[in-house]
Amino acid sequence: MSLSRNSAVNSRELANRLFRAPLCLYKLGWGPAINWIPLLILTTKGRQSGLPRHVVVEYRRHGSKYYIFSGWGAEADWYRNIQQDPRVTIQHGANVCGARASRVEDPAEALRALYMFSRNSWIYETLFARMTTAQAADLNTLTEVVEEFTVLRLDPTEEAAELPPIEPFSEAVRQMATIFVLLLGLRLVVSLLRSIIADRGDEAPA
Repeated sequence: MSLSRNSAVNSRELANRLFRAPLCLYKLGWGPAINWIPLLILTTKGRQSGLPRHVVVEYRRHGSKYYIFSGWGAEADWYRNIQQDPRVTIQHGANVCGARASRVEDPAEALRALYMFSRNSWIYETLFARMTTAQAADLNTLTEVVEEFTVLRLDPTEEAAELPPIEPFSEAVRQMATIFVLLLGLRLVVSLLRSIIADRGDEAPA
């Protein structure tokens, strides 16, 4: 395996770990606390196991529709699951609903979705350029390469979600985690107060 191939694999593993971090927060029952972040838990049905599979994806919303895209294109496991069964469950904060996922085939709609991602974050200009053959990622170049993206639309349904949302940890684990965070916060506050007192002591006249 080449060095560049190793780097790509390592980058993908690191990205997967970072994006899976919110799963732990949801399992701890802290999902509503990060409701302001445009991330949702997408539950798909494993195409081989038939079991619920949870993944964290960033989204943009237009009306009742959620738009997401696959950073790994059609190779992402969750996208391949959706190809097998488009019924999914969306979990955002305390809200849980069933939805149907479909790939956006209309280039104009896909371009609007990509623009919603890029207009508030310069990071996407670099990311989109790396994901395609474009040298840059502005509205002009995205128009030329929009078909290279795997953009999906999630349409919530009025029916109850068929796939279960992510299962929380036990009550004991959640309580221990809460106590740990409180103790950590208390320690940070004490350290900050000590630093302030020390600074004032240094400024006091001799």
